[in-house]
Amino acid sequence: MNYLKRILKSLAIRTGVYSKYKEFREDEYLKKLQNDEKNSITNEAIIKVVNLNANDICNSKCTMCNIWDQKQGFEITPEDLQHILSNSLFKNVKYIGITGGEPTLREDLPQLFEAAIKAIPTIKGLSTITNCIKEKEVIERIDNSISICKKYGKEFSMMISLDGYGEVHDRVRGRKGNFKTAINVYNYFRQKGVNIAIGSTISKINVWEMDELLDFLTQNKMYGRFRVAEFIKRLYNEDRQDVIRNFDDDEKYNLILFFYKLIHSGFEKNQDYIRTYKSIINILSGGKRLIGCPYQSEGVVLNSRGEIAYCAPKSEIIGNALKEGAELLYAQNLNERGRIKNEDCDDCIHDYHAKITYKEILSIKEEDYWKKYINIENTKLKAVHKKLKPIRDFENQVFITGWYGTETVGDKAILAGIINELKEKDKDTGFIISSLYSPITDRTVIELGLTNVKVIPVYCKEFVEYIKGSDTIIMGGGPLMDLNELSLPLISFRIASFYKKKKIIYGCGIGPLYIPKFEQAVKDILFLADEIMLRDEKSRTVALNWLNNSKDVKLSGDPAKKYILSIKNQIAGSNKSTVLKCFLREWTHEYCRNLSQTDFLDKKNKLEIALSNFIKNKAIEIGATEIVLDHMHNFIIGMDDRDFSRYFINTYFNDFQIPIRHNKKLSTVDSIVHSMVDSSHNICMRFHSVVFADTLDTSYTAFDYTGGGKILGYLTDNFKKDNLLTIEELLKTSKN
Repeated sequence: MNYLKRILKSLAIRTGVYSKYKEFREDEYLKKLQNDEKNSITNEAIIKVVNLNANDICNSKCTMCNIWDQKQGFEITPEDLQHILSNSLFKNVKYIGITGGEPTLREDLPQLFEAAIKAIPTIKGLSTITNCIKEKEVIERIDNSISICKKYGKEFSMMISLDGYGEVHDRVRGRKGNFKTAINVYNYFRQKGVNIAIGSTISKINVWEMDELLDFLTQNKMYGRFRVAEFIKRLYNEDRQDVIRNFDDDEKYNLILFFYKLIHSGFEKNQDYIRTYKSIINILSGGKRLIGCPYQSEGVVLNSRGEIAYCAPKSEIIGNALKEGAELLYAQNLNERGRIKNEDCDDCIHDYHAKITYKEILSIKEEDYWKKYINIENTKLKAVHKKLKPIRDFENQVFITGWYGTETVGDKAILAGIINELKEKDKDTGFIISSLYSPITDRTVIELGLTNVKVIPVYCKEFVEYIKGSDTIIMGGGPLMDLNELSLPLISFRIASFYKKKKIIYGCGIGPLYIPKFEQAVKDILFLADEIMLRDEKSRTVALNWLNNSKDVKLSGDPAKKYILSIKNQIAGSNKSTVLKCFLREWTHEYCRNLSQTDFLDKKNKLEIALSNFIKNKAIEIGATEIVLDHMHNFIIGMDDRDFSRYFINTYFNDFQIPIRHNKKLSTVDSIVHSMVDSSHNICMRFHSVVFADTLDTSYTAFDYTGGGKILGYLTDNFKKDNLLTIEELLKTSKN
């Protein structure tokens, strides 16, 4: 059963639709889900979640909140809370979260838990969140609250606020030493087996610091969830525009990369939270909220004065439940709920998690369909593509496919090189670029200042429609290697052949290829192509052999090189630089498949030690005053080089006398060009860092981590083997 069907079956079981049938009745459930969502806009309320603000004060001084500036006022007693929650509005409530302010400032916090349980005996679970500033009080009051929950057989969970690693958290929270107390409280309750998580809020203050926090959580096997700071009425933070949702373009993009990292690194495994993160990415990319919200129909907020609101971020207070019945207040003010839905929900980035919606299911089903269609094993294309109408946005339209959406800085330069060369022939040419992750390629287009360009997602019908509407289909650079995404050029070329479109392989390499089905896919792509331009002689020789010399195969070089040359003269470097720059990446098992996992890890450790020693020796040799690790890639798909840099520095350079740091900001073609030109020497590991360093005529060492692959091929073709450092040479040098 596939992922979507598992989700639907789980939801159907919980809602009673799936019961007596062995086969999951998907259509029946989808119909019910659609009807339920329509009914949620009626006056009937089935409240299942309550957010109780236990107080309206706090002992921190958070940069994204003003609640700490409030004076203590009236607070409902446990008896008041029990009275309020006994109202029929709350009879179906399953979960209550007791928050603040800072809830542990209330001495009677355990009694609030007990009052909630007594009022709603069928409640399933309760939770709280704390800043842990007063460590002993926090532990005592939460311990007692846990005892209450255990007494009544109710689930308990808690969250600890942590907005950065070390001093960063203390700065955000305005309390020195808070990071230490937070970790102490976390460890105390983790040892007791409590269901506990970290909660991190991201604002302009800490937007560049989340990766270090994620490293810390991962290394210490601590689970956490991340949210973007939002304007929230109950936090009185409407005047905090300087830090809340005030990200510049670089900060937004860095956040997009970070939330992708949470999803694809495996750190977050809960599909509900993954859906929330995808929604956050979409909002940061300029789109709308993709997911629902429990507070649109199933949740309510109750504050410390007994007042009710439909949600915390955007709702006005609709009345006081101590003075009027909560159910009546909820029903009489639905116009406020409607206003929120109409004015605020689409743009709300707050991390309210909701069950999957009918609209989301349809979107997933459509994407799954196109993933099956755009597949190297799919040969039945005609029945579908013949039914679709071509889309043509430009008079001369070129469709570029490839690994876009996961592009390195080198891939960005490839794209610019291809587009610039084609525009030299016809300046009015328009380009459609298919992207595996559209926000990534959208950013590339902006960085490169490209015009007449439209980015489309891969797995949708527009992928086929734009192929039909284009004049030329291009596989744009990069390696033709063991990747499922070989389906993109293969399916593109197959459809293009049917409509007699021109098909070009533009500046690609071939390999590494180990799996027969991928090798066959590359052969098919070559046979379908009308024009073949490969970046290195080794790839050209392979292609000619496979084609039995039936086609002309040109040695074009790498398109990135042409683009770098076009901007080279605009860059002025410093002749007095004393900085050693390194462009490294993590070494992975694919480059020594003959080794077992254990032997690979042993060799990898030795290689890292040898590489660190080589860098240290080179820094001393050239008289470097600083070592800087810069990066050719910032995206988790293909590995974010910044992650490796942090690990590499922390592991091997703690006691080295020459200062070393990594660039935590974003990498662009321009930034890498400037970085290399302004260095005394460049140590290059990623393939395109070698291309950049060589093209820019810098002093460089090319470490061939591929073991005789594309780096050796490039240096051979360009007569620069003197710059080569092999794995064997590196390990031998380290022993000496």
